[in-house]
Amino acid sequence: MSMDDFFYNGELMKCYEAAKMVTNEEELALAQKYIILLEEYDFAHYPKPTLYGEIQHAERADESYPESDAVVGIRAIKDEEAFAMNIKQLEEVAKTGTGNEKAQSFFTQGELFLFAHQYNESVHCFQQAVKENPNKAVYWGMTGQTMHRFGWMPFDALGYLEQAINLDPTNPRWKWNKALVLIQLAKDLQMAPFMANAAIALEEAVVSCGEHQRSLKDAIQNTLDTMDSYVFS
Repeated sequence: MSMDDFFYNGELMKCYEAAKMVTNEEELALAQKYIILLEEYDFAHYPKPTLYGEIQHAERADESYPESDAVVGIRAIKDEEAFAMNIKQLEEVAKTGTGNEKAQSFFTQGELFLFAHQYNESVHCFQQAVKENPNKAVYWGMTGQTMHRFGWMPFDALGYLEQAINLDPTNPRWKWNKALVLIQLAKDLQMAPFMANAAIALEEAVVSCGEHQRSLKDAIQNTLDTMDSYVFS
């Protein structure tokens, strides 16, 4: 695939890496444009997955993940003192735990901030989770999904969603979110290749849904059925 192919398919890290490898003089100008663009979005400093054997949990019927169970427990606490103690423990683990423990602590804090509608703090915590454990797709995916939903630039969101898909290529949610960002780019930039690749991603996402993921599948199918309205509305 060419740099353009990667770019219009939302595979921005692959586009960036391909651009850095260009030696052909005819392509150097385009490669430099991609390098400059993507380095503005910090692609040169993304955490690198190191272990592709990490267990990637499937999304459950209620659209949750095992990594979110701690949040459910904390939010169920009614006693303010007990709640504050749990938050303090989370913060302590984020400072002194192992890499995986820190990552899970930051992820839990990110979801708590998300429920509290504090989106900047949520994204920051999710990004810290990725830094501590760049091998877990749900950390990357939730970062990208939150970025897209709450106003970050499309290229920021795509960078994280791309890594989530690389780590967990059978997860339909990350492909769905990628498609939503591509649709937004097609609308904003009036570039048809984004739309074509969004349709492909949505079709792949629908096929990837398990029998238990009915609500997720319905949401993805609805996007596929109405995607033209996203662009022309």
